[in-house]
Amino acid sequence: MSASSVKWLWVLLPLFAAGFAQGDANLLMQYNKGPDLDGFYRKWNFDLHFHGVYGNSQLEYSIYKISYSTGVYIQYKFSKTLALNSGWDYFNLNYQYDLTRNQSHDQLSYLSMPLTLRVFPSRKLHFETGLLYNHLLTAQNSEIVDFRNQSTTYPQGRFKNAFGWLFAAQYNVWKKFSLSTQYRFYKKASDPLSDQTNDFKAFLIGVHYWILDPKKKPL
Repeated sequence: MSASSVKWLWVLLPLFAAGFAQGDANLLMQYNKGPDLDGFYRKWNFDLHFHGVYGNSQLEYSIYKISYSTGVYIQYKFSKTLALNSGWDYFNLNYQYDLTRNQSHDQLSYLSMPLTLRVFPSRKLHFETGLLYNHLLTAQNSEIVDFRNQSTTYPQGRFKNAFGWLFAAQYNVWKKFSLSTQYRFYKKASDPLSDQTNDFKAFLIGVHYWILDPKKKPL
């Protein structure tokens, strides 16, 4: 090896060494590659929630009224950004008829069971949509509707179990507490000669409490 080659070797060797020594830092800075310290997520989580419900039947002669819903959701995450959600709601729907011959109120209670997908654009925010099954528990009116039994409870079969759909968004506001907005609707074949229907819609505003902190890395 000539003297000139040896001279260039000693000049270039420190440059190559410096390049290798800073390789990981350069990759992380220039290409955003490296370990994602915020990439953790909990596979399972549970939230207790309470919703205010503003609902109505999908009829031209009924009026929105306020009621409530409460329950628990069970969430399973496939990744940091995608989850499956299910659970139970004790869901109440109130509305009023707006007819000359009928100004009474209906109060329907359901056990609602969702099966939805959640997408998380950030750790604090998620959007949700999916199927909803509504199992009827009680159906009552403010006046007597079952004259045979002199009861305010509708005869069996007047209202039915029904499938529906929901759209929701939820945002973590403080520690384990989140706020949500939701729209849901459901439909079932109804007697066209009856004032009652099995088609309903509702807007919900909710407060949620996560059992496990979604922002805290699991052990």
